[in-house]
Amino acid sequence: MMNFVPNAVDVFSEWTAKVTTQFIKTYIGKIFLAIVLVGPITFLPTMYQAWTAPDIDALRTSTWPLMILVNISAFVGVAHQGDWRLRLTMIIWTVVMIIIWLATLIR
Repeated sequence: MMNFVPNAVDVFSEWTAKVTTQFIKTYIGKIFLAIVLVGPITFLPTMYQAWTAPDIDALRTSTWPLMILVNISAFVGVAHQGDWRLRLTMIIWTVVMIIIWLATLIR
């Protein structure tokens, strides 16, 4: 039972790596993997609004989809190179971002 989480993360990551191998070998795929480098920049407008906005409506910005794209890009990169802890962290981070983004859309 102790190995369930690492094994499950590795299976999902290996599947992701297998599915995306041809894509990341292309020029567009390499650009997609480089998106992760702009990740911190995508948080700046959201961080500013989170601290200065009077309500949750201000967090409905166009940066959320970009942040999700950055997280998916990072996970694909980690799926090809990374241990199970890093892979699990990226999976959780991506899911949390999607949930928060959905909350801002629904509320």
